[in-house]
Amino acid sequence: MTNEKIKTKESTIDLVMTGQVMKREIKKHGFTVREIQKKLGLACPQPIYRWIRGLILPSVDNLYMLSRILSMTVDDLIVPKQSQVWILREACNMKFDMRMWAYFEGINADEDSE
Repeated sequence: MTNEKIKTKESTIDLVMTGQVMKREIKKHGFTVREIQKKLGLACPQPIYRWIRGLILPSVDNLYMLSRILSMTVDDLIVPKQSQVWILREACNMKFDMRMWAYFEGINADEDSE
């Protein structure tokens, strides 16, 4: 094997926005993180907090079960990167909307500078 750097594909899923969707839907359906933890059979709530903060994604099994618990599709839980359509469709209030636009403007500015 040579010393060439292996290029990894950048994720096409927006972890932060996906976490925000999970947080919103859990709250909207009246669940606590502890209740979701128990329903998913997790030993502790930390993974759920990591999902919500956009640090990691749930396993496929947990993502599927979470979608069933929240009565929605897996596709509706996952936000692709730079999905500005999602913002227009899902923003619940003006402050949230403004934060999301600022987030995407930051992403677009980063791409323009590359």
